[in-house]
Amino acid sequence: MVDPIAVRKQLYDLRTSDLEKFPVWEQALDEEGWPGQDEETVKPRPDLTEVDPGEGMFIVRATFIARDGSRFDGYVWPQLDSGVSVQPTLVTEDGHVNFWYGSFVPNAEQLQKHYALLGKAADALFPIRYQAVVPARGVALDGEILGFSYLTDWQSGSNDVGHRT
Repeated sequence: MVDPIAVRKQLYDLRTSDLEKFPVWEQALDEEGWPGQDEETVKPRPDLTEVDPGEGMFIVRATFIARDGSRFDGYVWPQLDSGVSVQPTLVTEDGHVNFWYGSFVPNAEQLQKHYALLGKAADALFPIRYQAVVPARGVALDGEILGFSYLTDWQSGSNDVGHRT
């Protein structure tokens, strides 16, 4: 049995088996600067059956269903001030596929890499529905992904979102 107190991982190293074991992970910001740990270090929180985004930065396991019915595992970020996204991310054994690009428009090479990781084309994927397996106080953790999303005019403070497939 794995002792969750001793487990630390880099966010980008999480795999579906990690999310199945521990559906809630927290950024270990209080441990930043410890040897081998930084802002990407996460730790499991098996003690939580609901997260409060006001008490830490969490990721929560979510299930994803593509347009063609394919199922994937991944996670979302519960945020009180989520603005336009909870940053839904699919996790594969070969890497993560993040659908939120913030102020950057994803380029063709990035999209090609994501489609290769998922083994699907855009018309088989979108729209993708997602639902977190653990609730969060004050934040909806379900929704629909229309494409790889980005802010269309981040400099104006607008929350207008574009989608690229």
